[in-house]
Amino acid sequence: MIIKKVLILSFYFLIAQCSFGQSAVYPSNGTIYDEKLHQLDIIISTDSLSSLLDPDNRWTNHSYPSTFIYDKKDTIKNIGIRLKGNTSRNAKKQSFKIELDAFQKSSYQGLKTFNLNGDHNDASLCREFLSAYVMNKAGNACLRAGFVKLFINETYYGLYTNSEVVNKTFVKSRFGNDNGNLYKCSWPADLVWIDNNQNTYKSIINKSPLNERAYELKTNETADNYLDLLALITTINKTSTANFKAAIDTIFNVQSYLKILATEVLIGHWDNFFLNKNNYHLYFNTVTKKFEYTPYDMDNTFGVQWGIPNINNRNIHDWGNKSNSKAPLTYKLFEVPEYKRDYENYLRTLVDLVFNDKKLFPLIDGLKITLKEAIQTDPYYSGVFESDYGYTYTDWQSSFDNKIDNHNSFGIKPFISERSLSAKNQFIFKDQIGIKSITTLARVYPNPFKDYFHIQFDFNVGQLQVIALTGEIIIDMELSQGDNLIYTQDLKSGLYLIKISANGRIATGKLLKE
Repeated sequence: MIIKKVLILSFYFLIAQCSFGQSAVYPSNGTIYDEKLHQLDIIISTDSLSSLLDPDNRWTNHSYPSTFIYDKKDTIKNIGIRLKGNTSRNAKKQSFKIELDAFQKSSYQGLKTFNLNGDHNDASLCREFLSAYVMNKAGNACLRAGFVKLFINETYYGLYTNSEVVNKTFVKSRFGNDNGNLYKCSWPADLVWIDNNQNTYKSIINKSPLNERAYELKTNETADNYLDLLALITTINKTSTANFKAAIDTIFNVQSYLKILATEVLIGHWDNFFLNKNNYHLYFNTVTKKFEYTPYDMDNTFGVQWGIPNINNRNIHDWGNKSNSKAPLTYKLFEVPEYKRDYENYLRTLVDLVFNDKKLFPLIDGLKITLKEAIQTDPYYSGVFESDYGYTYTDWQSSFDNKIDNHNSFGIKPFISERSLSAKNQFIFKDQIGIKSITTLARVYPNPFKDYFHIQFDFNVGQLQVIALTGEIIIDMELSQGDNLIYTQDLKSGLYLIKISANGRIATGKLLKE
């Protein structure tokens, strides 16, 4: 494999898994998860619509037959629509699940299910999209999101976030298999050990009228076997500190979790496992024999806080809240110095390359232009439909730069600026830990490395070659001034030669992949 492109800000730049693990696969966004605004029309009988929206039926998952029309051209008949969500079912702006295969085999652009989220807590209606965007730019195996204007029987129901569903289709596309157990974990799923009986964990209920399990099995439901989850919980809670690193690495994709956690901390996703024992999935990857972690419901982010103080500068190394979630997985991982440093390395790279003003502000400015008309005519913002917080178009405009109310306590842009700066100020490891100089041309760190290394380069342009001991050129790429991130997950463990050239000068050295 010869890499001939600069990898800085590559879409995959932060993929970092165990050397024998599988890489996340990133399916095409198509027209569903791009940055454009789309239109979705639902045609449904008057009686069915009345029943769907009846407050007395809000806690049922009955799916009503209807017709699906995407962007006024692609039509699928006999699909299902139902309400979705937990606490959001009490909102005035309902969220919907579109089930294309409810009554027949059907899909659209490879997907069978759409989640249309009203995101009524968020005055900007952009936070869930931005969270998914940052997650995926970081190379995490995470859901994607897009925007649709929803029409039901030709009546405009407002702007919705179209959020990817974590299901068999998702895990197949990310991990290459879908025959493992997929658990949807909601409050109070804290991964705390209770006993050795799998039925104990099945009996923990998310206390809502839906009466669903907190660890809800979404695949292999007939078998209903929780022994793999029990093994994970036992490993987390019953392994001694001295043996924990070796034990957890055999059953859980630690590096993937640390990278996702770093992303959650930056975007302020407090309603997650670490802080609130909520809103995540665990999938047992039957190829690697390890659990994978992926979050969902990332709308209470970018400064939306409900009683979580200082979300903009909360300590990155003490970010949880043990009174809300004991989070034994995270705290045990942080007791391993190597894992704590890996976590901070992910934070450092995210702040440098993704989560900063330079990278996110242009995207936000573009969204404001793209969504302007949809918000101006949105019935929940124009007063046609009653809304939960009375947000107006003026509030929407202001929400990107200013506090709107007690829970929209930061504008999105100030939150990004303050969180990225405070994270940098809270780093506990030295900036250049592990850096080794290749004469005066460049500095390489860390070395030894695992799934990536950095090259600090002081010239405008140069050339990098990584060469196997056999003489084969493994990486051949251009360097630019500043920090160059070199993704090396496909390299086998062992010793390599490095050659850097710039301004007619050549320097060589050695690299060790652990």
